[in-house]
Amino acid sequence: MENDLEYIYDGTFEGFLCCIYASYVRREIPRCIYVEDGVPLLGETATWIPTEWEKAQSVYVSLSKKIGMEAQDIVKEVFLTHLPNKEEILFRYVRLGYWMGRKILFEGDSEESNSYGGEKLSDDSKDLVQQVLFASRNYRAEVKNIEGHLRFRSFSDVMISCITPRNLVLPDLAEFFEKKLGDSNFLLYDKTHQMAAVHREEGTMVTRMKNINLPVLYDEVNVYENLWKPRYENIHIETPMNQRYALNEMRKRLWCEMTDG
Repeated sequence: MENDLEYIYDGTFEGFLCCIYASYVRREIPRCIYVEDGVPLLGETATWIPTEWEKAQSVYVSLSKKIGMEAQDIVKEVFLTHLPNKEEILFRYVRLGYWMGRKILFEGDSEESNSYGGEKLSDDSKDLVQQVLFASRNYRAEVKNIEGHLRFRSFSDVMISCITPRNLVLPDLAEFFEKKLGDSNFLLYDKTHQMAAVHREEGTMVTRMKNINLPVLYDEVNVYENLWKPRYENIHIETPMNQRYALNEMRKRLWCEMTDG
């Protein structure tokens, strides 16, 4: 008989890791894992899984020990994607990884990579691994794309920019621009997820921010790109930009987040 057990958690990465912990301690496999807001009522088969840092940390460390260091990044990256049913997919991936070890970190068409302990992996298991690794690569590509192309505008004592990413890349971007911009105050707003990364002298904070009135970021009055101007001045480009090359290199979805070079 199919298991009707459901887990409900707070939507954080640590909370998800606690769902994995609870499954092993209780020796049960939930059919679904929901975020709290996604379930209106707790049914007889639904179990609330509280977030406890120590339990989450023990699972996070186990990913490195039982699978490999890369597994920590892969699981966290996929958790931050827009992949539908990512909790169930990652839950199955981690369980498979505990059984396979490092082999789950790689895709391959060889018989060795598609088997473990003399047993051939099912098509579903191979599809699962490919789906997770593809989602992880997709996440990293979006982070790198925004890191390389995003510009800030300067308003008074703060630099501001706005993004509309598919994945929840803001935490990684906050860390990147904190190093890149040094002591400059900045606000990076994620319209998709209604979150903001705010950096001041005290440090950087990523927080939910549903109601925010941003200044006009893309007009040419009283604004400048003080991070990129020196770079362009040093290059001394005197010929027009190759528009065809630029369009090939730039995703159209990101054009509205940029200014002219």
